[in-house]
Amino acid sequence: MEMKKQQNPKPSNKLRRRRDSWKPWSELPSDLLNLVFERLGYADFRRVESVCRSWCSAARRCLAKKQVPWLILLPDEDDKIETHWCRFFNPEEKEKLYRMRADVFQFANSTILATHGNWLLMVDHWSDLYILNLFTHEKIYLPEVESQLGTTKVERTTSRGNFCISNVNDHHWPRPTKFKGINMVMRSPVFWIDEGTKEYVVLWVLGDWCVVYSKKGDVFWNQIQIPLGYFIERFEMVFKDHKLYYLFLNPRYAGCIKIFDFSGEIPQETFHCDVPANPSLLQPITSNDSWRIWRTKLVVTINGDVLKVERLFKYEQEVRLCSFRVYKVCSSGFSNKYGEQVYSLGDEAMLFDLGVTVLANDDIVGFKRNSIYYNVISHDENATQICVFNLETKEMKEEPLHKFVCSSEHQLGRARWFLPSFKQT
Repeated sequence: MEMKKQQNPKPSNKLRRRRDSWKPWSELPSDLLNLVFERLGYADFRRVESVCRSWCSAARRCLAKKQVPWLILLPDEDDKIETHWCRFFNPEEKEKLYRMRADVFQFANSTILATHGNWLLMVDHWSDLYILNLFTHEKIYLPEVESQLGTTKVERTTSRGNFCISNVNDHHWPRPTKFKGINMVMRSPVFWIDEGTKEYVVLWVLGDWCVVYSKKGDVFWNQIQIPLGYFIERFEMVFKDHKLYYLFLNPRYAGCIKIFDFSGEIPQETFHCDVPANPSLLQPITSNDSWRIWRTKLVVTINGDVLKVERLFKYEQEVRLCSFRVYKVCSSGFSNKYGEQVYSLGDEAMLFDLGVTVLANDDIVGFKRNSIYYNVISHDENATQICVFNLETKEMKEEPLHKFVCSSEHQLGRARWFLPSFKQT
């Protein structure tokens, strides 16, 4: 009996059309990818980036639209087990703590001095300074702190970070001062770094005498001398767009604001403004109804306007209230009438502790326009939190937007909020 060979049925036209319409995962529409990716946590974002080039680009574009501060937690100095580990808290994922290990680096031996995007300015137990990228672990060593060019001299007396400091022009302090740890005389450290070229500038105030700075390629610290006789109580510095903005302040006497242009080989002073004394601070506080100045900051806006911002507080029926006063000092290098109060930030949001403003609109998740974001530390709860003050509604209750409760007072002291940067590709 002859068997007939069975033939496979031909696919229908409908099936052929469906096959022709199939596309690989890498060609999915970007709108569809964005709808999915914006719901992912940070760990899933990292996994998505490894799928293919188009998914990596879409994920980074989505991340770049999220401006949400993160918290980094360093291990205790005497923790021998977790010494290479640090932890991250992303407020968008309230139930998660990410752990990250750096084999070539010991987090337990260092303290965070300042942040810039994904980079940290750090000092270790031996008072050596360096810049560290949190995610790539790239480490840039800075000159030794005793390598100073100027009239302020720093001498390292032991390998464990003991120093002597002196200034040949200061007759009020003719003898060297001894101290342990360079951070004892380091004030208001700031830095900037370019993600692509790795060009950087690191600046800090040394004692009461000078601003020191070091650029990429330097093997020493240059000095910008501070005029003697200011009796300075507070230093505030911001570095933005190759310019240094600094405020020296003593509320009982006077102060000054200066701008230095760092675009050339040698910094040039381009602006000076005296800050008058605040006589109200000499008056005794008669009741809890009086507003008190908690902190004064220098803030630089997106277009270069310089603001002096006062963070105020008072208590009302045992409830702590907060407010802010904002004054414009100069607009793009031109002095304003001092005391011109600002009542709106427009489409910008102020990051009070970083001293800058950022664009805030519907396309960027995280910051609301015309608002001030600031850090509050609660020692009673061992909590660090981000609060927001709306300049339009002037809501004064300190309701935390993001909050993290630390396990101890010591951990609270080693926690730091930062604003991660994810470049679009």
